[in-house]
Amino acid sequence: MAEARPNILFITLDEFRAECLSAAGHPVVKTPALDALCAESVRFGKHYGQASPCAPGRAALYTGTYQMNNRVVMNGSPLDDRFDNIALAARRNGYDPVLFGYTDQAIDPRTVAADDPRLSTYEGILPGFRCELDLTRGREAWADWVRAQGYDMPVDPEEGLATESQRPAAVGISAFLTDRFLEWLPSQNEPWFVHLSHLRPHPPFSAAGEWATAYERSAINLPNA
Repeated sequence: MAEARPNILFITLDEFRAECLSAAGHPVVKTPALDALCAESVRFGKHYGQASPCAPGRAALYTGTYQMNNRVVMNGSPLDDRFDNIALAARRNGYDPVLFGYTDQAIDPRTVAADDPRLSTYEGILPGFRCELDLTRGREAWADWVRAQGYDMPVDPEEGLATESQRPAAVGISAFLTDRFLEWLPSQNEPWFVHLSHLRPHPPFSAAGEWATAYERSAINLPNA
């Protein structure tokens, strides 16, 4: 009898500095939830991102290749279609890989027609994923949800990100993304593969709700610059 496929939850946090974990010994930052995960897991203390900014870093992560090989050298550089990736590998193994968030991968223009709308943005979906919630083009859904909870929200969702500190963390964009995943989860009857791709702590620098005042400025050492 074939062994049952496990459920796989692949979580990323954008621009999260590796040392900003109390489990890693940070003297100020407190991360109890991540510390609990570390306590039941393996934490690789010398696992390094291969490139920056976003698209090159993600291309290396998703394909398992170095930047010098995949040639995604900046945001907007197309990912060559000849490279395998984590979503395609999961699909070959019987999963329907689902994305909540974003992957910031520009499509290879040689694989689509010249008028394909996906060529108009570098914030594309990695081939192989079925997108359940697109956080790149779907931030209006977050803004509408915040308003439905009774909170003021700027017309432009980008301004909403910059004012997250003015609203409770429970209606922040991180909570919104996580809640949508948790609402989707009970309806699944087959083993699933989900990429939960969070925006935060990516700028604009406005931590949601109570997290904006969690630390005294006097307790934070300024960088040497």
